[in-house]
Amino acid sequence: MLPKPKKHLSCLRQYFGLSTFKPLQWHIIRTFIGEPRGGSDVCAVIATGYGKSLTYQYPAFYLNKVVVVISPLIALMEDQVNALNGKRKFESETESESNQKDYACLLGTAQEDRSIKERILQLQFKLVYATPEYITRGNGLKLLQDLGHNLALIAIDEAHCISKWGHEFRPAYRQLSQLRLAVPQVRILALTGTATKCVRQDICEQLHLRKPLLLCSGLDRPNLELTVRAKCTDLWSDLQQYLSWAKEAAGSVIVYNNTIKETEQMARELTRHGMPCHSYHSKLSLPEKRRNQREFSENQVRIIAATTAFGMGIDKSNVRLVVHYGAPSDMERYYQEIGRAGRDGLPAKCVLFYGESDAATHQRMQQSQPLTAQRSQELQQLARSMAEYTQSSQCRRQYILQYFDDQATLGKLQWRPNCCDNCRKSRNTKSQLSREPTAQLDVSLESRLLLGMLRDVNGRIGLGKLILALRGSRSKCVSNECRQHENFAKGAHRSIGFYKSLSEHLKTLGYIQDEYQRSSKSAFGFLMPHVTLKGCCWLDNEETESESILLEPSAKLAKLLKPRKNCKTSSKELQLDWGSDMDIDLNELDELVQREQQTMPTANNESVWGPDIDIDFNQIDDVVAKSNLQKPTTTEPKKTASQDLELLLADCQKILHEEPEETTRTLKARKRVWEYLEGSYQKRPLIPKYKYSSRPAKSSK
Repeated sequence: MLPKPKKHLSCLRQYFGLSTFKPLQWHIIRTFIGEPRGGSDVCAVIATGYGKSLTYQYPAFYLNKVVVVISPLIALMEDQVNALNGKRKFESETESESNQKDYACLLGTAQEDRSIKERILQLQFKLVYATPEYITRGNGLKLLQDLGHNLALIAIDEAHCISKWGHEFRPAYRQLSQLRLAVPQVRILALTGTATKCVRQDICEQLHLRKPLLLCSGLDRPNLELTVRAKCTDLWSDLQQYLSWAKEAAGSVIVYNNTIKETEQMARELTRHGMPCHSYHSKLSLPEKRRNQREFSENQVRIIAATTAFGMGIDKSNVRLVVHYGAPSDMERYYQEIGRAGRDGLPAKCVLFYGESDAATHQRMQQSQPLTAQRSQELQQLARSMAEYTQSSQCRRQYILQYFDDQATLGKLQWRPNCCDNCRKSRNTKSQLSREPTAQLDVSLESRLLLGMLRDVNGRIGLGKLILALRGSRSKCVSNECRQHENFAKGAHRSIGFYKSLSEHLKTLGYIQDEYQRSSKSAFGFLMPHVTLKGCCWLDNEETESESILLEPSAKLAKLLKPRKNCKTSSKELQLDWGSDMDIDLNELDELVQREQQTMPTANNESVWGPDIDIDFNQIDDVVAKSNLQKPTTTEPKKTASQDLELLLADCQKILHEEPEETTRTLKARKRVWEYLEGSYQKRPLIPKYKYSSRPAKSSK
């Protein structure tokens, strides 16, 4: 119900330049200005961009009292203080300087104005912003007591930080429970942009909210288009098309990274390609942070690369693109950060690029902090939800709303092609929410093979090598322990990609858990998979009694289920065995290479199969020609040329193994060597199985 008295709307127009409230805003405001002290407290979950700051700013002006705002984000508090004080100076241009007053101030340990507390007690400020550390230490609580009846309310922003179930738990927030004892009659407003039902309950309990009124706005942001993609090795080829779109839309871009090193690298790389980009992270000096944020806010620089330190610390309406280059640690953080996009209501894109190393990065950062075993388990549960989101084939918007239990919005959600990448891939035009569910794929057999071998190796081998062993690969990286296992080569009917997808699915189900292990050779650790107690119980049950493990069908899964060649080949075959365990499909390689060439054209007209990967195929041709023309003698047999050729091919093999699997260089090298060997030596292979042995081929007598 919107306000009827003109005095409310008059105050809104005078101080905020708005003509009306949003329904939830007025509900919260009316609770605080219409009820006496000691009434109900409020816990509100308000989507980013809805205008939650008005809910605590308006009571300060209307009641002409002080509101204390507690927030962990100094950058955001500075923005709001500057915005309020800038508005006041603009309105007071005709007044004398002596009559000009500030509306807001920021309290901090580095506060330069020593008289700030006296000015607060003299009611020279309507809004006082402070960090939880400042309030709970020193004289913060005493200041609240000294304000007495002049303290209208205490607003706690980003209240999810108080919950152990939340993604940004901060110990100082736990100490805010002292507020109820220090100022028992002052009402509390707890605000957050994202919170599950469990987190909302924890907020109310920890803050000792009195008869809490729980309110929640719809969390859906219909103007945001959600996309998830796997990382390529070259970040510029990943980002170029999206940055070009944002440039044409005349909007700003935020690129979130998981580490400081990646953030600085991102800023340098984008600047090198003609896209000026600032960085923002915790190790920058305060003047650098303020300068970079100011230039970004004023559109002097359109792109900023940041860690989570930048987080929610920006109030900018024209952010057209938010990129996560690396999966965030949890869904709450992800949804808060994409909330920076499209705050003006215009279309915006949110793109997440994920890689296999993201989980290890987050685990390493968590292990660098003192964590209890329980807290570590809670963080891993949050991480599993994020991993499930990246692999999900359902509507991503639907997944998010289900995660935050927004049933009201879910009931109204309609399918549309610009909703997310999964909706775009949907072949039919009907609503994805109402279509008939398709049959799920039973992967119990493959799961039993994978979990059985993983449990027996007991965390000594990573999933990559384990999958090679399941497929019967003769690669040297497969240990003898795996070769002698009863499941060796029993999973050769499935591809490497299938087992990677299956392992991620088993992690989300709780059958596999990654455990962080410190390295004795470096300062960095690594993740090793282990079978959980749930997985062991499933394995120990009889196959007929065990619950079936099912996979949701998707276009990606259908592609992975195509028949593959068995890794094992007969020893009697004389055909070359190059890459039999790599699932090589020349047509598919052609398509991948062509796509890469379109985004990364070669600098000159040289052959793309030779110079750019440092393999001299002309030299190989010369050796082959010499081998065909040279006649064997008693002193120098013909096998010398064969040995030279084998050494050259071994060098090619080394380059291929040193490069990451899916780089353009590797794709080119694999295809070129495959075609060369298959075409030139199909009739008489000189080295039938050189890939698995470095010994010279025996000469024929």
